Amino acid sequence: MMVCLSLLVLIMGYFSGTDACSCLQLDPQSLYCNSAFAVIGKVTEKSFEEHTIVYDVEVTRVYKGIVSEVSVKIKTAKYDSVCGVDLNVNTVYLLNGNLRGGDMWIKTCDMMSLYPINDPERDFPLDTYYDCRCTVLNRFISLDNTKSKNTCLPESRFRCSPDSRALGDLAECRYSEEQDDCAWQC
Repeated sequence: MMVCLSLLVLIMGYFSGTDACSCLQLDPQSLYCNSAFAVIGKVTEKSFEEHTIVYDVEVTRVYKGIVSEVSVKIKTAKYDSVCGVDLNVNTVYLLNGNLRGGDMWIKTCDMMSLYPINDPERDFPLDTYYDCRCTVLNRFISLDNTKSKNTCLPESRFRCSPDSRALGDLAECRYSEEQDDCAWQC
């Protein structure tokens, strides 16, 4: 009976298709801090290589990383089933990702936002807002829900007053000299 059930599961998996990009959901601070680069840029061209999409991006703001050129090439997997990112030409995005073989790469799972920026002149204070000395514990990874040094527990995050200028009116995990530890702050 167990063999028949296993065989049935394998056959259903084969016919339903099992290729998919799946991500462990991380908070924006972790995505920013784990990135090698974070920029705001306008996609000016989209070209294809064998299994890769190459975006020409006109960089207007650098938040993180050594991005010296005004125009850069950013790569992603060609298919969204392997976490490729589909961007529109002549559209401005907040792009963050990592380096692979000296090339800039983005993946669906690493992106802070997949949506275009409607107001590219708006200042996003990411470089001063996110404190990479601190870590937000991921409740899906951490089995132990106790706070350790330089971490914040997601359950204790709170809303800030609208006049605090906090992104999304949510507190961020920042280092406090006073406490010599990280805590949620507006």
